[in-house]
Amino acid sequence: MCRPLFSPLDAFCRNALAQLPKALDAVMPLSRNHRADLPEAIRDLSAMLTYERGGLGRSYWSAPRYVSAYLRYFLPWNLVRLTGLLPGLDLPVPVCDAETPVTIADLGSGPLTLPIALWLSRPDWRAVPLTLVCVDTVPRPMEMGRSILEHMAKLSGEPLNWTIRLVRSPLMQSFRELRSPYLLMAGNVLNELKDKPGVSVDERMADLAVAVGRTLHPEGTALFVEPGTRLGGTLTAKLRETALEEGLTPVAPCPHLGPCPLLETRERRWCHASQLAVAPAWLADLARYAKLPKDSLSLSFMQLRPESEAAPIAKTALFPAMDPNGVVARILSESFPVPGMGHARYACTEDGFAIIPAAGDIPSGALVACRRPASPRKDAKTGAVELLWQPEQKPQR
Repeated sequence: MCRPLFSPLDAFCRNALAQLPKALDAVMPLSRNHRADLPEAIRDLSAMLTYERGGLGRSYWSAPRYVSAYLRYFLPWNLVRLTGLLPGLDLPVPVCDAETPVTIADLGSGPLTLPIALWLSRPDWRAVPLTLVCVDTVPRPMEMGRSILEHMAKLSGEPLNWTIRLVRSPLMQSFRELRSPYLLMAGNVLNELKDKPGVSVDERMADLAVAVGRTLHPEGTALFVEPGTRLGGTLTAKLRETALEEGLTPVAPCPHLGPCPLLETRERRWCHASQLAVAPAWLADLARYAKLPKDSLSLSFMQLRPESEAAPIAKTALFPAMDPNGVVARILSESFPVPGMGHARYACTEDGFAIIPAAGDIPSGALVACRRPASPRKDAKTGAVELLWQPEQKPQR
């Protein structure tokens, strides 16, 4: 009884990602010298981004060497990461016609990474003739992203049904440009909400939650995706905390509406999930040449809906064979050996921070059905309470 978070890429998405270099070459051709320098440029940019946690600095977009490195390495890996996540999220597609036009928005859009991933991995959204509003403080990345998406559509033979509008605006001011988006997305935006003189991160997060609640369509969804780092996981948890106070409900990854157990513990844990780094051959080769290969890809995210639209998780709807008195858990860690528990995993539940023994077969980020043991043990290191996972039983012959 397990529902994985990440999905394998479908044939359309795999083929489109395989052809991405053609779209990149059309948007930003490389000379022979620049192509030879690409692996070193990727390494240099990676070192810069490691120290500048807020993501790609806007000044880098004026340096062709780093723009090329970002578009050919960081953008594709982000697309692989996101196209594994988006199909598994509950993102209902609204009715769209002349009387009910559909708008979606992407804040801090950069080169349209999230919209491109949505177009690649969600054929239901790809088919909708919607208006996509992209917002950022620098227009050039957005212009390049729009061109990449247009070229990918041509290469795939799929019509681009979206009208793309680019808006130059700071994050909080951009909400004035939005009119009830059904889907509001933001990737790598929360980590830019740093402390300002007299204004804390918590206060800025609260302002963001208020703006989202006022702007989002009454039947809409907001999705924030961050790197799967301690900072990213902490920021998404803080957004959840303030969103609950502003009439927004977290629907994923959270399996409950109680306090976040990771914000309450002193342990250095954070909410994130990882998937295998299954990339097209050209990207895996480039990563190897750059001496930055990847085995796994991690992320933190928060999906929110207006309170009136967010029904609590129905346990028996998720897992029909589940005990109604059982517990739904979200896996938060890789498996690790624990004496007497086999390979265990940490999880988030309505009972708080939990540990699940014999969980080596459960993928990172999955939702699982658990039961409370009669005499639960506690993890000596973290104090996490023990829950038991029962895999789906095969029918007896």
